[in-house]
Amino acid sequence: MEYHKLNQEDLTNLRSFISEPERFISQPIEHWDHDQFKTVRAMPDLVIQPVTNEEVEKVVKYANDHKIPLVPRGNSTGLMGANLTVEGGISLDMVKMNKLLEYDPDSLTMTVQAGMRLKDIEEYLADKPFTYMPAPAMHWATIGGNASTNAGGLKAIKYGVTREHIRELKVVLTDGKLYKFGSKAVKSSSGYSLRDLIVGSEGTLGVITEITVRLYPRPKKAINAIIPYPTLNDAIKSVPAILASGVVPTTVEFMGRKVINLWEKYAADTFPIKSGDGFIILGLDAFTDEELQEELKQALAAVKPFKAEKAVVLGVDDPEAKKIWACREALLLAIQKSTPKMDEVDVCVPINHIPVVLDRIEELEQEVGMRIPNFGHAGDGNLHIYLCSDQMGDEEYAQKSDQVINELYKTAKSLDGNMSGEHGIGYARADKFEDFYSKDYTELLRKVKALFDPNHILNPGKIFTLK
Repeated sequence: MEYHKLNQEDLTNLRSFISEPERFISQPIEHWDHDQFKTVRAMPDLVIQPVTNEEVEKVVKYANDHKIPLVPRGNSTGLMGANLTVEGGISLDMVKMNKLLEYDPDSLTMTVQAGMRLKDIEEYLADKPFTYMPAPAMHWATIGGNASTNAGGLKAIKYGVTREHIRELKVVLTDGKLYKFGSKAVKSSSGYSLRDLIVGSEGTLGVITEITVRLYPRPKKAINAIIPYPTLNDAIKSVPAILASGVVPTTVEFMGRKVINLWEKYAADTFPIKSGDGFIILGLDAFTDEELQEELKQALAAVKPFKAEKAVVLGVDDPEAKKIWACREALLLAIQKSTPKMDEVDVCVPINHIPVVLDRIEELEQEVGMRIPNFGHAGDGNLHIYLCSDQMGDEEYAQKSDQVINELYKTAKSLDGNMSGEHGIGYARADKFEDFYSKDYTELLRKVKALFDPNHILNPGKIFTLK
């Protein structure tokens, strides 16, 4: 694909769309050339920070008319290079489109600009009777980025992923027009759902500018049970029994002693539970104590046949519970700190097949000679698997990483799983998409891409190769 290289005339024309010069950055610095992993770097030719829908419309239309690549960017917490300007062009940095537009408790909705961070949404709702349920660990991620990758998070098992919490999107397409997809209404049986198509499209079909999210009444009671097991496999094997017991937990997370040891070193702290090598963190919420205690009783009875040791039951405000969750949410950073370079695979498989993936990881550590720490969401089958470079040189690490990634995808595919549960495909895995999902399926997606973005200017090189 041949793209137009930005010249002085383009800069002059684009600058006229942006009222404040500090939001038009013609000499980008390192801040804009990477994502969370910093494995691949790609500097944009220009950074524009819009604050209104109108600015986005003008910039996108100009980019399309002149065949200039344009990449929407959130807060750069992604792991798969979806925000990288691999073809140069414009980085459309959305972080200053961060306003609350409407809080509407009567319709159980809230409308925000796409650059608003999860942290800011949580803080705004902290004293309200309603909450936004999705809980990705990266609280400083933008809501637009979460929508673009259909982020999952810790509460997906009970409340669903980001897609289930979006009522309406406003999206700028390459014709420079602002479209509304969806509505505040709960139900729709009215034609194709373009809202659901945009969610998870990683900025390849349009630029999300506004999001209306669903709000839930805040549960009045919540509790955590941390259950130790002799091994991580013992812990994982108990999960289907928990879910079959009739309990619908808020969260079911797994982690092993190996990654906890990395967190202890990273945080200079001590994990409060000394027994066990595998752990399930079970979160429950309800509106009455009676309901909460009955669910806890059922869940703990269900895990007894799986060598479960005595559970540590804590209220959500208990300092020990906060430390355990702080550990879980910082595991990625702890692993990243333990190695010079790191890559990640976040395959998702049916929950009863998680042990198969964990066994394959152990085999690969021996076969390939690579440290592969992992943890994840036991309740929905989404594993976070990290490939550490440690003492390897760049060439050896690249070769071994590719081997491990291919083997993990082969395992996931054989189990009727998916390449990614919540982090997306981005740039890092685009070359593997067609092999996983088939040529015919990928060709169908290419036709959808061509309909929305005929000049292929929107986030080129992401999800799948264009050919």
